[in-house]
Amino acid sequence: MTRTRYGLLLGLVLPACAPAQTPVAYRDYALEADTIVHGLGPGRTCRNDRDCQEGQTRAVCTLGTCFGLLTTDERVTRALLVERLAQADKPVQLAAMKPLLAVLASDITTTGQKLAAVDGLAVVHGAATREDVLAALRLAAADANEALAADARLALGRLGDVAVRPALREDLTRGTELLRAEAAAALQGAVADPAVKAALVAALGDASPVVQLAALRALTAGAREPAVTAQLTELAARTPAFRYEVEQLVAGGAK
Repeated sequence: MTRTRYGLLLGLVLPACAPAQTPVAYRDYALEADTIVHGLGPGRTCRNDRDCQEGQTRAVCTLGTCFGLLTTDERVTRALLVERLAQADKPVQLAAMKPLLAVLASDITTTGQKLAAVDGLAVVHGAATREDVLAALRLAAADANEALAADARLALGRLGDVAVRPALREDLTRGTELLRAEAAAALQGAVADPAVKAALVAALGDASPVVQLAALRALTAGAREPAVTAQLTELAARTPAFRYEVEQLVAGGAK
C-alpha cells in the first residue's frame, strides 16, 4: 500500500477514535451564593461541612444545621464564611452582592447581620468595582451603632478609601485594644501617606503588645526608611520577642 493510501486510511480512522468531549457541568451561581450567605436552613441536617455543599461552595455545619454568613451569630463561623466567600469564583461573589446590600439597606435586620454584610461586601468588592458597594459601606460607617460604624471603617480602610483614614487614625489612638490593632492592619496599604505612617510609628509605643505587633507589620512597606527603622530597632530592644520580625523587615526579608 502506498504512503498516500495510508494517509487516506488514517484520515478516515482517526476522527472516529477521538475521545468524546466531557460536557461542562452546569453551576447555579445564585444558589451557591445563597448557600454561603444564608446557609441551607433547618431542613438540611449535616454531620460536617461536606453535607452543606452546593456546587463548589459550602456553608458551615454547626449543631447539625448548615449556617450561612447572615444566619450565624458566631464570630468564628462568620470569619470562616467570609474567607470562603473571598475565595469563591467571581460569579458567586457577584451574586452575593445583592442580598448583602439588601441587609445594609434594611431597617429590620439585626446588628449581627449588618456586621456580616459589611465583612462580606468588603471581600467581594474586587469582583466588580461598584460604587453602590462603597456607598453602602460609607453609609454604614456613619451609623449610630458604633460597632457597625467601626467595622465599616475598617472595611473601607482595607479597600483603600482615602476619606476614612482620619477616622482610622483616631481608632488607632483611642479605640479598644482590638480596634486599635485592627485599625493598624487596615491602614497597612496607606503607609505611604505621611500622616498614616506617623500614626503607625506612634502605635509602636502602644501599651498593648498586640497593637505594637499590628503596627509593626503595617509598617512593612516603609520599614527600611531611616526614621522608621530607628523606631523599629528601638521596639526590638524594648521587646525581644519582636526582634526577629523587626530584623526581617529592616533587612527587606518580608514581602
